[in-house]
Amino acid sequence: MIRSILLKSAWCALLVPLLSCNLLKVTDDEGSTTGRGAKRFDPYQGLNSGAVRLSLQYINGCAFLPNGQMAAKNGTPNVRPDGTVIPYPDVCITPLGQDPLMLSPPTGTMQILADTQYFLNQFSVSETVVNQHTNPTDLSAALSWIKTQTAFAGLDWSNVSQGQDEWSFYSLAGVVEECWTREVLFGNANWQKVTDDTITVEVLDEAGTPRASQTYLRSELLASSPYAGHSRFSWRSENLKPPRFPGDKDPGTVTGLAGGLAQPPTFRTIARVDMVGSTNPFKVLRVPRLSGPGALRATWSQLPDKPFFFPVTYVLPEDRPSTCTDDAGQPVQCSPGLDSRLTFSPPTEGSFYKPGEDVSVYVDLRDNAGNHLHTPELLPSAREMINNQSNGLITFVPSVIATVTENDSIPNVAIAGPIQDFKVLGDPSDKPQFLARPFPFAFIDDATLTGLTPGLADFKWPTRQTFSLPADAKPGTYVALVKFNRAAMGERVAKLSPFFFQVGQDEATTYPGNVGNCQICHRGVNSLDNLRHGLSVDHIESCKVCHHYDTDTVGRTQEMVHRIHMNSPRYPADRADCTVCHLTRKSTERPSLSLCGSCHLSQHGDEFFQTAFKQRGAVNKFGNCAQTCHGGEQLPSSHILPAK
Repeated sequence: MIRSILLKSAWCALLVPLLSCNLLKVTDDEGSTTGRGAKRFDPYQGLNSGAVRLSLQYINGCAFLPNGQMAAKNGTPNVRPDGTVIPYPDVCITPLGQDPLMLSPPTGTMQILADTQYFLNQFSVSETVVNQHTNPTDLSAALSWIKTQTAFAGLDWSNVSQGQDEWSFYSLAGVVEECWTREVLFGNANWQKVTDDTITVEVLDEAGTPRASQTYLRSELLASSPYAGHSRFSWRSENLKPPRFPGDKDPGTVTGLAGGLAQPPTFRTIARVDMVGSTNPFKVLRVPRLSGPGALRATWSQLPDKPFFFPVTYVLPEDRPSTCTDDAGQPVQCSPGLDSRLTFSPPTEGSFYKPGEDVSVYVDLRDNAGNHLHTPELLPSAREMINNQSNGLITFVPSVIATVTENDSIPNVAIAGPIQDFKVLGDPSDKPQFLARPFPFAFIDDATLTGLTPGLADFKWPTRQTFSLPADAKPGTYVALVKFNRAAMGERVAKLSPFFFQVGQDEATTYPGNVGNCQICHRGVNSLDNLRHGLSVDHIESCKVCHHYDTDTVGRTQEMVHRIHMNSPRYPADRADCTVCHLTRKSTERPSLSLCGSCHLSQHGDEFFQTAFKQRGAVNKFGNCAQTCHGGEQLPSSHILPAK
């Protein structure tokens, strides 16, 4: 069984808060005091645009469902225009199994609403192998496999070259403290420079006859960068010790602490095209009034002879089962979309909570028609989620993340504040100036951790959760960030909504206002509401509530934002003009090896090589370079900084 330390680190980082919080206290005292979130423009979810967003994911030759299942064949033939029939596999990989790449008969069913309009919001094709290319000093075999043996063999790979060679850090308390992953990216191939290619999606009936189609430009899908977790062609070596010297490509693997989990070497080669985020939700594909077996077929113009085939079952709108409920508790049909809500219990006295007071919240997940997706008392278990018994709610599955490299599936409620103190942690080991407490929900039990959490996969989390404010909680406005994920009827959506409450005073406080201006680009169809977590642009300063750890498992806000935008061909501004996003000079005055490295591959040559691989201690990669060399007037002169 293959498990990376990355996944174990992510799992435990999210589990630890459960051990110190009164998370399982069930109360029945939620009142009518609801949080207030930003009003948002969102043309994408459910029927708000007149269409449903469509997600098509294809992995190692089979159609993949976001809950971890693989789609089973249904008899609909995949007939090419020349009459050739391309058979759909009888066996597929098993992302939910202990060995995710083991082949087994798939059992999943992808349902599509008939007589309904869709628009393409995600097109993803992946292939991955493990421990097939094991020579860290010669990656020619890995690149050859990508170019000649994957679904991408027909692309124009001329001029492909080895790109960034990057190291990322993970740790797991009690198991291993120093664990690194080396990943080498391949890029610059001719096909990657094409900008006018298309994806045509066809609706096939049971006989395989096309009944409707729509063609989308690849440029209409906004996100595809590896730095945002999307397309990547790479070779990866996991569970490594830090490199001992510049150019060290084989530093050896970690073994784990005494009594901890074994850390075998893992070599992973990944070929993935992932295009996400429609900028044209009004270009629709209307599914005719079909019922029963059929298929969707996606043809990428750069691979015209290799259409990707997705077996589906068409469901008439009136035939949807009534598995959701209305406000009166009566069964109703579920609709597309996800609306994450939160209700607070009223303060014990007055209009705000006092330091040390218990606060109860009620998690309420609905579809876009306002129907309830779960019972009033409990959320579905992780096992129900992976078995498609949760009205589409999905959860974090470690083996799926490793195989698919799709990270955005972790459900969470994070409490933080006061928001006026939301400042980036230059060194993640420093104590934050604000309270940040995550409450992760339903996990599927990772087989390697079964002894730690027996039965967790079948546990149903109470919708009512209670937490205690610290006795020294600072006064101001606090926020509860509610993030869940849903995949139903061909739609995949993540939604993160903010809800605010007052502590210690009635007067509302605001975010620091150190960074912003995201709406210059991210507005309308480019809105952040419809990318990744689905958090409104008004609340980007709350990203640091979750993204502030010293491991690279979930990343750090300041580094991720730079890496994504500085490597994006769509970023329209001068990359040296920090004033585009930084609203105050102070927000630019803490350079470090880690932060500057998110844009600049080489800093001072090898002078600080050892420091760059130290995450903790008095001298580490997060150290403030402004304290010695880059402070005051010594900040990099090539950067345009705010005047004050």
